[in-house]
Amino acid sequence: MKKIFLIVIMFVSCSFAEEYTHMKAPEISDYSYGEGCIQITFSSEMERGITEQAFSCLCNDDVTSGMFVWYEKKMCFYPDEGIKDKSRYEVEIGTRAEDRYGNSLREAFSYIFSTLKKEENFFVQKMNISDGDVVTDLMQPIEITFSSPVDKATLYQGFGISPMVSCAPSFKDNSQTVVFLPLEKLDWNSTYTVTLKKSIADQYGNTLQSDYVVTFSTTQEPDCSLEKVCIKNGVEVVSGGVVNSGIEKDAVLELTYSGTADSKAVRNPVTISPAQDYVADWNAGHTQCTITFKKSLPYKTLLELSVGNDKRYLLYVDGERSKPLEVQEIKFYQDYTTGICEVMEQGSGIVFETGSQACFEFVFSAGNNAEILTADAYGAVDVAVSRGNLTIDLEHLETGQKEPGVLFIRVFCSITAGTIQTPVVISVNGILKDSNGNTLEKEYVLRVNAL
Repeated sequence: MKKIFLIVIMFVSCSFAEEYTHMKAPEISDYSYGEGCIQITFSSEMERGITEQAFSCLCNDDVTSGMFVWYEKKMCFYPDEGIKDKSRYEVEIGTRAEDRYGNSLREAFSYIFSTLKKEENFFVQKMNISDGDVVTDLMQPIEITFSSPVDKATLYQGFGISPMVSCAPSFKDNSQTVVFLPLEKLDWNSTYTVTLKKSIADQYGNTLQSDYVVTFSTTQEPDCSLEKVCIKNGVEVVSGGVVNSGIEKDAVLELTYSGTADSKAVRNPVTISPAQDYVADWNAGHTQCTITFKKSLPYKTLLELSVGNDKRYLLYVDGERSKPLEVQEIKFYQDYTTGICEVMEQGSGIVFETGSQACFEFVFSAGNNAEILTADAYGAVDVAVSRGNLTIDLEHLETGQKEPGVLFIRVFCSITAGTIQTPVVISVNGILKDSNGNTLEKEYVLRVNAL
């Protein structure tokens, strides 16, 4: 029994030692290309099927198919078209690759090589701007074509433009051509220098022989003047101290220039006093600007617009669509069917008798084309008894127009008279608005029978 026990122990110990020895993750110990294949040597024997699935190869950015041949720890990949001249290869093996003990590759492997000889010349083939050119487009793109596909990383580090201009690169022709698009406008009458440093390389590792430098300039800023200011879809605004009346609260201005507006005008097209926040929207050529105000212009306000150094415009906001509601009077009918009423005044004494035909008529001034919708009147007017045993029950209301610019709200009610004179508060709050969106400038409150 002791001998059997010892034999078992020795067997288990040897098996454990062998497994422990092969727990180490495999690595790539050597790699190269030649004789029509790409050769990868591993630190241990691999599970061939899984490793082949983890392998990928690109030739000039195209997926390359081929055949695998194994020599113990070495894997050889033979591309179907062989190793092509003047090409760039990218080989990768992911961590899905396993050795025959199930251990995954320690880290992903990447191998890039080219078959273009180092001594082959790499140069700038053409550029859309030549040294000494004068450009008129302030968003002039810079297009550069190289003799072979450029390495993007070295291009980003080696490209420069002075004075600095933010640019966005885009590539075409398999990265042989790059277009730098300015993200901001160039300045008028300025000189710019584009530099391509000799450290820029192609995808095969060849670099430029020397720095490539091109200097160009922009044209003089064209003469430009403000031709006119108009109310959008309306009349032209007159300058020279003339007050332009009839301006609406939602007026939109259009500024038209004889040519491309200068950068100062683009940044600050108009100054307004008293100050009003606005949004300026320029057309593509900067020849026309639309001014939209963020808030309604205040009624009966004289605005002074300054455009440039010499143009002054006076705008008076008093358009019919902008006229705010204003309470003109409040009438009380003890019996509306008789047509007899009395105008209620602040602090006056009113005798309220019992009846079911009473009516309060609120009269407003407004724009000629305005009206008050019945739905907007509910909740906006109120008749309240502050104390005493008088009761006024509001039953229904109607709205209408007495004449252009004069509106009314009639509130019909039933009254039960009290035994003593009772204070009554009649009010119109700020939620009331007309069909043009105009409201009261302030809440209106009328008190009668005050003690």
